[in-house]
Amino acid sequence: MSDKGGSSVSELNYDEVLEYIGQFGRFQKRIFFLLWLVSAAGGIAVMVFAFTGLEPNYRCRVPECEGSNASYYGAPSCDSRDQDCQPTPRLPEWYGVSSIGPNDRCRRRVPTPGLAKGEVCGAGGTKFVDAVDGSEEQCGYDELVFDRTIMTDTLIEEYELLCGRSGLRTIYNSIYMLGLLFGSYIFGWISDTHGRMNALMLSVLSVALSGTLGAFCYGPIGLHFYAFLRFITGMGGIGCFMVCFVLAVEHVGFKYTMLIGIAIEIPFALGEMILGLEAYFIRDWKTLQIVAYLPVLALLGLYFVVPESVRWLIGAGKIEEAKKIIRDAARVNGKEVPEHLLKAADLYSAKVEANKALAASAKKATILDLFRPKKMALRSINMCFQWFSATMCYYGLSFASTSLSGDAFSNYLLSVFIEIPGCIFCILVMDCWGRRPILSFCQIFSGVACIFCGLLQGTDDPSLQFLQVGLSLVGKFGASASFFVVYLYTAELFPTSIRNQAVGACSLVARFGGISALLLDLLKTYWLPAPVFIMGLVATVAGALAVLFPETLGNKLPESMEEALRIGEDGGRGLCSCTCMSIQDMFHEEIKTVPTELTEVDEKTRLTEEQS
Repeated sequence: MSDKGGSSVSELNYDEVLEYIGQFGRFQKRIFFLLWLVSAAGGIAVMVFAFTGLEPNYRCRVPECEGSNASYYGAPSCDSRDQDCQPTPRLPEWYGVSSIGPNDRCRRRVPTPGLAKGEVCGAGGTKFVDAVDGSEEQCGYDELVFDRTIMTDTLIEEYELLCGRSGLRTIYNSIYMLGLLFGSYIFGWISDTHGRMNALMLSVLSVALSGTLGAFCYGPIGLHFYAFLRFITGMGGIGCFMVCFVLAVEHVGFKYTMLIGIAIEIPFALGEMILGLEAYFIRDWKTLQIVAYLPVLALLGLYFVVPESVRWLIGAGKIEEAKKIIRDAARVNGKEVPEHLLKAADLYSAKVEANKALAASAKKATILDLFRPKKMALRSINMCFQWFSATMCYYGLSFASTSLSGDAFSNYLLSVFIEIPGCIFCILVMDCWGRRPILSFCQIFSGVACIFCGLLQGTDDPSLQFLQVGLSLVGKFGASASFFVVYLYTAELFPTSIRNQAVGACSLVARFGGISALLLDLLKTYWLPAPVFIMGLVATVAGALAVLFPETLGNKLPESMEEALRIGEDGGRGLCSCTCMSIQDMFHEEIKTVPTELTEVDEKTRLTEEQS
């Protein structure tokens, strides 16, 4: 690698080293599967609130017909003596309705006038108290009856986020997304400045401690302290996944970047599934909170078994530490150490030190370069919108899965499991079909499914309920696949000088997408389908805009702004172009043999002396 303007820290090229020791050998595979544990922890952290903060069904108790220990549901909907009976929960018959709207859950009910005492608890025997002076009479918290079929206790009841305070649940949930927003920047800075492993350990510690302590928030300020801990958990959660992602990708060669960058998402979905199983057996929110977060502390042990990123060490000028890890990797992979490259790096170190002043005076790229010239500005805005849309649909459908028709646990497990097929789909077709058509297809696919899923909200027809769950899974599949694509696509569309800023800016906008997904939940009191319906519209528009990107398949990563702007100028691939490759062709690598003579070192030494 040449020293352009004295800007490089070392001439040790890790990609060139990997051609000798293996791009994805036993050493990298061990690291990859150890990092699965961190990715899974990130999945657990992000979805705990789906159960601990679950808003249960609730209604006012009717004292004329039920006692203080009343249950939410009444008798089964068919004769239980019938062997073919499959009873479904329903409201007591004196309600005379099959469901209660969000605005009627706290409205007091009284006996219907004109009915005899024995008829009050019959079909349609009660009615809501008529509004007086435009206000409706509501029952107190101690008069509410809760649905305990999913969770026996939640923080919604603990902190009385019910009735007129129910909107606070969405706000406190969105605080986690706010933590993701700040965490993506803070832990990104820590990772670049102090090393990947230091950032990873701090992320793990933040998640484990703040999540566990969240179960011990009592008293008048308990809710506010929980919100603060929720914010810290969000910061640590994004730190865990983001640093884990970077570490996994930086330890492998370019031929496996796409595979590893997407495959590291699989344990994230597995972590979400583990949480679903924990919630199935643990129905108390405090116990679930502790069981989900406390074991994450064990991941601190990875500090002693997962090495620092060689690429980061080279960039930080810690060449000797990088060499030590390279030699260890070669030993584990059973390959010969390319000593000629390591020795050549030593020869260039003196030159780098001499050029530090020149490097310091060189103009550094800023985030403003994302918006100049106009062509790059349009690309940046479009990509930010893609991240916003993918994140909105992903988190919106994930948290909505427990409130869909049917069994909450089955719906949740299916919703997170569908991410794995989405991941496999991207791995198999991304290098065949291209980035642009897959992103456009998945966004539109997800958007249309969300629109129809939203329109089916509140249906009582069993067949339509089944269709609604199916459409939700289709939407989640598309949203997950879109999420996988935008990470890689962003890195390939922007030059090296602003690549980190581009990913960081898009990630920042994405957090607003996650916050918006949760805040949209407030609209369901006005129109039940509104949240999912709006998410579908946004995803559909994003899919249409995705066709404006140039295709990057087959292009090397752009180093300069000029190279980035030239992407797609040659006409590129069409939306329907497809180049089929076998798995062996996609991931086949040829290991170079370490030269016996030092001709390469001699040549590099000569070039160094000439440049000096």
